[in-house]
Amino acid sequence: MKVTVKATLAITATALFFSSCKKKDDGGSTTPNLDKFLIGTNISSANPIVGYVGTMKDLSVGSYNNSKARQSVNYPYVTLYKNDVFVMPQRYGDVVKKYTRQTDGTLAETGSLTAPAASAPLGAVVESDSRAYLSLMNAGKILVFNPSTMAILNTIDLTSYGLGDGNPDPNVMAFRNGKLYVACSQTTDGYTSTRPVQVLIIDVNNNFSITSATDSRSGWAGSVNEQKSIFFDENGDLYLYCVASYGFVPGQKGGFLRIKNGQTSFDPTYFFNTSDITISGIAGNKIDYLQRFRYAGNGIVYSTGNIYALASNPPDYVNDRTYGSFKVDIINKTITKLNIPYSNGMAASVGLFENKVLFGIAGTSAVGIYRYDPAADTAGSKPIVTTQGDPHQIEVFN
Repeated sequence: MKVTVKATLAITATALFFSSCKKKDDGGSTTPNLDKFLIGTNISSANPIVGYVGTMKDLSVGSYNNSKARQSVNYPYVTLYKNDVFVMPQRYGDVVKKYTRQTDGTLAETGSLTAPAASAPLGAVVESDSRAYLSLMNAGKILVFNPSTMAILNTIDLTSYGLGDGNPDPNVMAFRNGKLYVACSQTTDGYTSTRPVQVLIIDVNNNFSITSATDSRSGWAGSVNEQKSIFFDENGDLYLYCVASYGFVPGQKGGFLRIKNGQTSFDPTYFFNTSDITISGIAGNKIDYLQRFRYAGNGIVYSTGNIYALASNPPDYVNDRTYGSFKVDIINKTITKLNIPYSNGMAASVGLFENKVLFGIAGTSAVGIYRYDPAADTAGSKPIVTTQGDPHQIEVFN
């Protein structure tokens, strides 16, 4: 077989940057006899929609069902830490559940905490066995808790940082070198924002002192649907995706902003405007926002995104198939459509595993997990694992 030098270099580079992030994001289970994957599904045919969170042994199973999964709310959010799964009810409840994976493929409930009423516990970041953080979007606060015992240790009040009202609406977070980075929606109606992007940088080892970074080039910091819409690259630079009110505010531009390593303000030289970029191979050549994210290294993000030219009026997130799958280059500022079927909005998830990219797709002909090979730039025409329900979450235990 003839292989050109260019192709060889591309394959080598792909393998290198996936291996560089493998240990922290997609290394698989290192504990024998435990399932490797955490799968979240939505039963969108139910009224109301029901969510499930369960584990899957590996990608050879062929099909996945919810028989051993834990029932939850519509579109629950999850955070993994070692063998534990923390499930947030987001806008549908106040109780955060902790589950631990078992050798029989089940999730045993091993703790819980109850957040203040109607506070909307949205995202969690675990620093260590003894300290973790939970964002309360509706309350404008961060709960500090012990992830081992689930005891609440402290509360960080962010309400004085609200722009236009008394709540900055903290959502997704990232943690590095003693600093907690909190993306804030700054919304007054729960769905749109007319305020600048804001990230609050909390020094957890210095009496929770707070530095505010704002930027008016976009709106609504972070995506409440995706905890990994805020992430660090190999250089320690923080990247943040801003959803710009999910396309509901005309003229607002979504995209990536950056805070460089060691800095506490946004990089004025960098903004990747994803709203205006032309994308070949999709209706209208535009997206209004990216949905789910996995950073694969070397400036490459794999994502799904909403193509508004395919949506009905008003949008139907269950029956419309408007979410495409994309390779996003945040350095060269390009977006490439991948040959994966379109999904509805109750799935459209992304995962990384063994140098491959997994997409959870609820399509018109099949529902399940598709696999994309970056080295060969190929994707299967059918799911490698079919799922009971729309796969909204694909996580890998480390």
